[in-house]
Amino acid sequence: MDIKTEVDNFLGGKRALVEAITREFRSGVSAKAIARSVGPAFSRDQVTQYLAAVALHDSASRALKEAGLRAYVDVRLTGIDAPREAHLAVSVDPTETLAYAGLAACIRGALRDFLITLDLPQGEHDEITDDLIDGFLLDGQPVRLVRLKPRT
Repeated sequence: MDIKTEVDNFLGGKRALVEAITREFRSGVSAKAIARSVGPAFSRDQVTQYLAAVALHDSASRALKEAGLRAYVDVRLTGIDAPREAHLAVSVDPTETLAYAGLAACIRGALRDFLITLDLPQGEHDEITDDLIDGFLLDGQPVRLVRLKPRT
């Protein structure tokens, strides 16, 4: 076989393994058990960070569905390779959506009930404010989902 075929086979196998990891986790298998079983392929930290993003993705999807907002946004995972994050992006046309300007506040409210908030994707940014994040969100750019830290 040539190298292109081998690369395609490798990437297909990797994709299938990540899908199996996600399926097992969603069916109730612990992240630690999954990380142990796939240790030869991925590091423990890589698996646990990815599965934390899966849990965040699933919680955000549930929150948005319960609030009736799921049709307005796409919730996605970046994958098992870094940065291993859950992202949200507005998926509707502003001209076809009533109260588009208030959509960010509605999304934040729905996520807050599930202890989730929005942040910018990792990278270099000046001072990060809710207005800046909402601007990214309403421009259709993906924003990062993060767990809210409980107040002590």
